[in-house]
Amino acid sequence: MISNIFGKSPNKEELTRAKLLNGYSNDFVQWDGDAYDNATGRNCIDTIARHAGKLHPKHIIRKNGVIVKNADSKLQYILSVRPNWLMTSSEFIEKIVAQYYCYNNLFVYIQRDMNGNIIALWPLNFNNLELYEDKGGNLYCRFTFGTGEQATVPYDEMIHIRRHFNRDDVFGDPEGNVLKEDINLLAAVKVAVINVVKNFHKLRGIIQWTGTVRPEDQESMWQKFVDSFAGPSNGSGIGSLDNRGKFQQLTTDTQTFETGQMQFARDNLYKYFGVSEAIVSGNYTEDQFQAFYESVISPIAIKLSQEFTEKLFTPKERGFGNEVVFEANRIAYMSTASKVKLAQAMIPAGAIKRNEIRELFGYAGLPGTEGDEIVVSLNYVKTTDQTKYQTGEEPTQSKGGENTDD
Repeated sequence: MISNIFGKSPNKEELTRAKLLNGYSNDFVQWDGDAYDNATGRNCIDTIARHAGKLHPKHIIRKNGVIVKNADSKLQYILSVRPNWLMTSSEFIEKIVAQYYCYNNLFVYIQRDMNGNIIALWPLNFNNLELYEDKGGNLYCRFTFGTGEQATVPYDEMIHIRRHFNRDDVFGDPEGNVLKEDINLLAAVKVAVINVVKNFHKLRGIIQWTGTVRPEDQESMWQKFVDSFAGPSNGSGIGSLDNRGKFQQLTTDTQTFETGQMQFARDNLYKYFGVSEAIVSGNYTEDQFQAFYESVISPIAIKLSQEFTEKLFTPKERGFGNEVVFEANRIAYMSTASKVKLAQAMIPAGAIKRNEIRELFGYAGLPGTEGDEIVVSLNYVKTTDQTKYQTGEEPTQSKGGENTDD
């Protein structure tokens, strides 16, 4: 599979370790700070990835800042339907966004045929990455995968997007200890709650013997009491003890974390990933989702659009206006009342088609050209056409200087 995707790697002897501005520290090891193995952390990442999976990647051509057409090409099929033979477009986006938040870096390899045409896009999950360069200063990525096999590809053939891009010259900063403290705090809260549940039905106390009892008899009588109280054959929760011993229960107030402390531990992770409890649970309002989209989804869409455009097209193709944009139908998340207001505002001005109106409310489009007709209200006309609209006649205009007498 590696050879089929990456082809033949460059000669290792022609490459040397890349020297960056911060020296030769150019290795990258994916480590997520155990965020994806934590239930709250995974919920946050999965929520962002699922909503990002609704983005619509499009190959467009833009002239003078105006989209002149949506390109109908094989690339569009790869972007919007099947990036590779293993996954759909939405699964592809969800995967790369999850990697983006787990590792603060995402890598997508651009597979091309012999003619340089794009045939697939592959998100990469690897154990280690090393940067190399050739004599011309071109950068290469050497990936080591879980099987131990390696593949070396030019950096220009990689879509690479970073988060927390600060200290390193190439890679986004790993989570490291930033998330470790919050995850450990949340884990400690859960362990405390589990221990309380386990100890809730346990009987704690001491047996006071009324007379002198040999040690071996004490152990035997103690075991019989324990078995009678908590043995597998006793479902009543009632134990028995003869008059040689007296049981005295010990009661202690078990201290645990309060609900507010549990919420505090969760909120630390929510804030880190830019989500709220309402967004994670799916119980959000229109305004809450709008804030989530603007602060989380929109920045991801911008990064994806810029990097895909840069790496998928040549400078000449970009010069002709070729772009990749990741769009989201934010109207779909509006309330019905907001959709009605939007339609009422756009219909009179002739700014919306019939199929667009039907799509707005979740209905299938009309067949043929009827659905592409623009709907407009006749209550709005040009000021010069008012007389014709009201009387059906052309407005009369008197010519200046003419004698109207017979």
